[in-house]
Amino acid sequence: MEQPGDAREDPTAQLSPTARRLVAAARKLLARGGFEALTVEAVAAEAGAYRDSVRYYFGSKAAFVAAVVDSLAHDQSVAAVEQTRTLPAGAPRVHSLVASDRQLVDERAGFRDFFAIFPHVLLDEELRDRVATLYEWYRDLYAGGMGGAGGAAAAARLRLFASLMVAMTDGLAVQKLLDPDGVDLEALFALWDDILQRAFAGEPG
Repeated sequence: MEQPGDAREDPTAQLSPTARRLVAAARKLLARGGFEALTVEAVAAEAGAYRDSVRYYFGSKAAFVAAVVDSLAHDQSVAAVEQTRTLPAGAPRVHSLVASDRQLVDERAGFRDFFAIFPHVLLDEELRDRVATLYEWYRDLYAGGMGGAGGAAAAARLRLFASLMVAMTDGLAVQKLLDPDGVDLEALFALWDDILQRAFAGEPG
């Protein structure tokens, strides 16, 4: 049965092995030299691929960078939602997703790479649109992970919670990167889980 989050095609699932190798090469370059290191030539050389492989497999640098952004959290997020969907809808699923987000925030290297890219996303119209579409997919994914039966109003409410969950994860990752010893993720995610549990209390499973 199709659930919220299923309708929009997974932006990463169709990548070929070579395309995935290019993304992995970009991650290495990004960690070493920041966004400026992500030239299509440097990525191809790092991956051991031919010079025009980025454009061949992705069509444009913006599409490629969007794929790199997606790679930073994709596998863990998809796995978390798949696991969550085995639980009763509502509060049990929300608790599972919050626990997954707590683990995701500990992936500091991935978030550091994301925030190195992000200023360039804001300044490039094509890249901004592509990453906005990527965020839309993640919101759909989260809503599908939390949701069960319900009409349009229930689906809209789930998407609001999904937006907040994405915002919490990104925002706490920023704080943790800035102040690793001063941000208590356990307490913050416990509080966030409690807020969401209260919001979902009494809803059908």
